[in-house]
Amino acid sequence: MNWHQDNELKAIVAHSKKGWMNGVIGQLRIQDFDEKTWAKGNGHVHLLLINGHNSHHTKEFLDYARDHNIHVLCYPAHVTHVYQGLDVAIFGALKNHWSDEWNQYESSTWQKVTKANFISIYGHAHHPILIPKNICSAFKATRVWPFHPKVVTAEMMAPS
Repeated sequence: MNWHQDNELKAIVAHSKKGWMNGVIGQLRIQDFDEKTWAKGNGHVHLLLINGHNSHHTKEFLDYARDHNIHVLCYPAHVTHVYQGLDVAIFGALKNHWSDEWNQYESSTWQKVTKANFISIYGHAHHPILIPKNICSAFKATRVWPFHPKVVTAEMMAPS
């Protein structure tokens, strides 16, 4: 049994010893991004917005991006809760749907969610949330597109 079974999402699944992003996982991620978006780009430059922590991008990661016409823009440290569309407009709804799917699976099958069935069950939560309409709304909410730099106020960035 592994995490990759019944992977209808064709998601990459990786882990590190400490459970955090590292250079190896980052390299897998950018290659996967390239493979899944290249044909849609019609030869145009791709923009990849990422967390600015140095574990998310190595020299090899950036070299790959340059060689494959991918522009990488890093969010500043400690601001993804304000700027990143996933944090602002997607993850909350996804968390709720995941909880519903998890509970529904366990109550209807009398089985636990395990790494063998996780991706399949997660897909049921993923599909209704990560749709173009919601993704565009996330970019709009954070003003990445259409671009508007004044969406973040000084109050939003003040220490808590």
